[in-house]
Amino acid sequence: MLKRIPPYWILLAPGLIIFLLVFVLPLARLLLLSFYQTDSSGAMEAAFVWQQYGRFFTDPFYLQMLWRSVYIGVAVSFICLILGYCLAYGVSRAQPKHRFLLLILIALPLLTSAVIRNFGWIIILGRKGILNQFLLGIGLIQEPLELLYTPAGVIIALVHVMLPYMVLVLYSVLEGMDRNLESAAANLGASKTKVFWFVTLPLSKQGIIAGTLLVFSITLSFFVTPSLIGGAKVKLMATEIYNQTINLLNWPYASAMGVILLLTMLGVTSLYRRMLSGRKPGGVV
Repeated sequence: MLKRIPPYWILLAPGLIIFLLVFVLPLARLLLLSFYQTDSSGAMEAAFVWQQYGRFFTDPFYLQMLWRSVYIGVAVSFICLILGYCLAYGVSRAQPKHRFLLLILIALPLLTSAVIRNFGWIIILGRKGILNQFLLGIGLIQEPLELLYTPAGVIIALVHVMLPYMVLVLYSVLEGMDRNLESAAANLGASKTKVFWFVTLPLSKQGIIAGTLLVFSITLSFFVTPSLIGGAKVKLMATEIYNQTINLLNWPYASAMGVILLLTMLGVTSLYRRMLSGRKPGGVV
């Protein structure tokens, strides 16, 4: 019997079993729970109804929350792409003896708890924080800026958290790039700007796609930073799902919100990949 099973299935079996137990089955349970209904007392009743989804899509408050979550995810991904590409490009072009040290410095924040880093941003972004005190001291502003508990503050803190992921993904692509192609373009008379735009940037497109999708996916479902930096004033999908689950004990509605968030993430990332890969929905390259 075992001889008929291809060897690769034996190697894949442990990973597939773990994937089934910790990902597929919980998602199936989440989807099933989202169709439960709740009575006036908040008790769950097993039923196949669209009550939770209807409540979400007919309430402007939750639609705005979904839009705000997507907007912050796109903004963080774009800023991380600009900053991360510059950092990754510089590290990949640095001397080998300096490259390892630079990579350690970039990855160092990942060794620190996200909670600790966010408390640091609370100290920096507060009305009496370091940033406001500095700007007031040099006379650039006349009164403290409102950065804490605002979307701008959440974006700033999330960029700091997500930037190392973007840099490491882009660095791996830029480092593996064939430098002879850049040299050939330069020998044919292309300027450094043209070499970058027509050789380096297109060759790193897969890294750009992977990095932005990774950052967007993590940002959209990130909980710690929006909770600490945004507080109750910046409601996002992840924080509201936590609120519905832990505080209000409305598991069916929280499950429906989780499904909607997952589908939104898949839809945006699929559209983004098609746009960058030059494909139209339903078409070919």
